Amino acid sequence: MSLSKRQKTLSAVFLIGLVALVADRTVLRPSGGPRAASADTLAASTPGAGPSGHLPAAEVTPPATVAQRLDKLTAGKEAESNALRDPFALPPSWSDTIAGKGERTTDPTGEFVRRHQFRAVVVRNGESSALVDDSSLVPGQSLDGFTLVAVGPRSALFERDGQQVVLHLAGQ
Repeated sequence: MSLSKRQKTLSAVFLIGLVALVADRTVLRPSGGPRAASADTLAASTPGAGPSGHLPAAEVTPPATVAQRLDKLTAGKEAESNALRDPFALPPSWSDTIAGKGERTTDPTGEFVRRHQFRAVVVRNGESSALVDDSSLVPGQSLDGFTLVAVGPRSALFERDGQQVVLHLAGQ
């Protein structure tokens, strides 16, 4: 049987690889390989380890559990947890608050009128209720701190801290 030049080259490369593998396993690293790699080899290189590679029994500490590691990470950070920033919040420069004081520069009545829309008056059994945004309110119920005082034919009267706000029907 005659081999081509290409087959001879591939056979030579295969034999060189085989020889290198045998040399690696026997001559270069006789105790090498995945089975030889263990925690003992790490302990042998640890300062203070005995000739067998193990630390004395008095110095061996059990590894910390995940819960203990998390407790260590969060120790002393309870006060800071309230100071965490909301990643979805707008930066303070975009807000209509006074920097550092947290006070609104607009009055709460104007904000209430801007945020809510009076959609309809609902009359059931002679009692009127107001449909504001998507919620039905009867006199005495509150919305954002404002209490509904009265419902008129085309308006709703809200009150908070002596300030009154009138919401008119949408489009009126």
